[in-house]
Amino acid sequence: MFNYRLYWTFAKKSFLRSAVYRFDVWSRLGSNVIFLLMWGSIWTALYAGREEAGGVSFQAMLTYIVVSQFLSGVNGAGTPLWEIQEKVRTGDISLELMRPFDVPLRYLFADFGSVFFYMITALLPLYIILFFFMDLSLPNDPLIWLAFSFAAFIGFLIRYCIEMAFGLLTFFLVETGGVEDIFYFAMSLLSGSVIPLWFFPGWLASFASYLPFQGIYYIPNAIFIGEIAGYQILTSIGVQLFWVVVTYIFLRLVWNKASQKVVVQGG
Repeated sequence: MFNYRLYWTFAKKSFLRSAVYRFDVWSRLGSNVIFLLMWGSIWTALYAGREEAGGVSFQAMLTYIVVSQFLSGVNGAGTPLWEIQEKVRTGDISLELMRPFDVPLRYLFADFGSVFFYMITALLPLYIILFFFMDLSLPNDPLIWLAFSFAAFIGFLIRYCIEMAFGLLTFFLVETGGVEDIFYFAMSLLSGSVIPLWFFPGWLASFASYLPFQGIYYIPNAIFIGEIAGYQILTSIGVQLFWVVVTYIFLRLVWNKASQKVVVQGG
């Protein structure tokens, strides 16, 4: 049976650990603000005083960037990739395998703890202020907020499954530095985190629509600003649910294979 108390203990300890290393929290926030200012300035220059481009108003585009950076902060606060790779290299992963818990779930709940601390202490205060003082396109319907929150959570799970599965490649490759750069570039571009998919060339937009990355940023952001509306919201969330199931199955397959092949350095 699933031991809720055990896994929520991991979430609690991760929350408390984040509270101890507050400099890391503030450095993450500083980086998030820098990227927000950078992309906000770029899109302001691209619109160059025009009211809209590609059928999307400047206000909606600015909102898209702000919400996207908020989600980037959420996703960036809970990344298992580096920790998994370091444990494989040092041999500590062997201890994880001997303990009575499921390793992918252990890291997921640890992510919940660190993300929750980061949200309540840094992200939410900052972005509430931004929403209050900036001229952004905010939904008036509470159901849109609910749909956005649910889509953002599913997007977080999709990112976790993909990134965790990728981190497990260390079991086979040990060093994945070059592949990581390609992976993060592809995820950043094809997820629509900084460039919405409606600005992509037709062939690239079609290609991205067949990948799970769109569920991480594009779908939640498009729901928030109203580019996805009505029954399209249900369809888009259905796509997200499909991909979270697929990526979770893929993660379990990779984990089952990786846990049988432990090759470590210095273990």
